[in-house]
Amino acid sequence: MLIVVLSTLVFASQNRATGLRDDGHLISTVTWHSPASPDSCNFKLYKYDDGKAEDAFTYTAPGTLVRIGNFFLIADSISGVIKSVKMYFSSYSRDSAQSCIVYFYKADQTTIFGQSPAFINTGAPWPADTCITVTCPDIPYTGPFYAMVDYTITTLPYKNYFDVDLTSTFPGFPLGLGFADINGVWNIAGYDWLVGSSTFLQRVNVCENGVVGIEELSPGSISLYPNPANDFVNIVSSDNIMTIEVLNFTGQTIYKTNDVDLKGTKLDVASFRTGEYMVKITTMNGIETKKITVIH
Repeated sequence: MLIVVLSTLVFASQNRATGLRDDGHLISTVTWHSPASPDSCNFKLYKYDDGKAEDAFTYTAPGTLVRIGNFFLIADSISGVIKSVKMYFSSYSRDSAQSCIVYFYKADQTTIFGQSPAFINTGAPWPADTCITVTCPDIPYTGPFYAMVDYTITTLPYKNYFDVDLTSTFPGFPLGLGFADINGVWNIAGYDWLVGSSTFLQRVNVCENGVVGIEELSPGSISLYPNPANDFVNIVSSDNIMTIEVLNFTGQTIYKTNDVDLKGTKLDVASFRTGEYMVKITTMNGIETKKITVIH
C-alpha cells in the first residue's frame, strides 16, 4: 500500500523528459571544453557525469520547495573557492526558461554556505540541450558539498528540464550522485523520479587551495591518508583516478573498482584484516602503487 501511495504522489508532481517522448531516442551527446585556467588559480573541474544525457528532470507542483543537483564527492581535507557552475538544460512544449539559483550545501544537507546569482535555465528542445555557465562570487568551501538548483515554482508552466546521466555510478553511491530536496526531505534523485542511477550534467569550476594536512600534490602524484588506518583511507590524486585495486601480502586482489574517474575518493578498509596491503591506483597518466597498513 505504501508503494502505491508514493508512486501516485511522484507522478502527480514530477516529470521526466523521457516520459514525454515516444520515439525511443533518449541519448543526447554533449562535449565539455575546459576553460583556460586563470593565472593565480589552481584550477580544478569537479565533474561526475559521462557527458551523455539519457533523461531530464523537472518538477510540476506549484508551491512545493524543490532543489535538485549533485553531491560533489571530494575529500574532507580539500578546500578552495567555487568560481562557476556549468549545467545542461532541455526544453519541451509545456515548460519554459525561468529564473533559477544554485544553493551550495555542506554535506550535512542543512547548512547553506553560498549561492549563485540568479540565472535563466535556457534549454533547447529535447533531446538537444543548452549549456549554461553561471559565474559565482568566490564561494569558499571545504570538503564535499551539494550544488542544488532551485526548481520551486508558484504557477505553471514548470521550469526547463535539468539533464541527467543515468549510467555513471561511484563507490558507495550505486544510484549516482544526483539528489533532490523536496520540502526539506532529501533523497537520491533516482528514487524521486522512479529511475535508477542519476547524476545531473552539472560541473563545478573551482580554485583549489591544495590538500590540508599533507603536502601539495605535484603532477602525477597520489597521496593516501591516514596511514595506518582502521576504517577508511582517503585517496587523493593530481590526476583523475580510473581504477583502484587492493592486493594482500600474497599478491591476491581482494578489492577492485573502476567506478572512480575523480581526483579524490575514500577506500573503505573496515572489513580488511589487520595487516599490510598494496593499493594499485591507475590514473589517466599512469599507475602508482602505495602500501597501507590496516589496524583494528
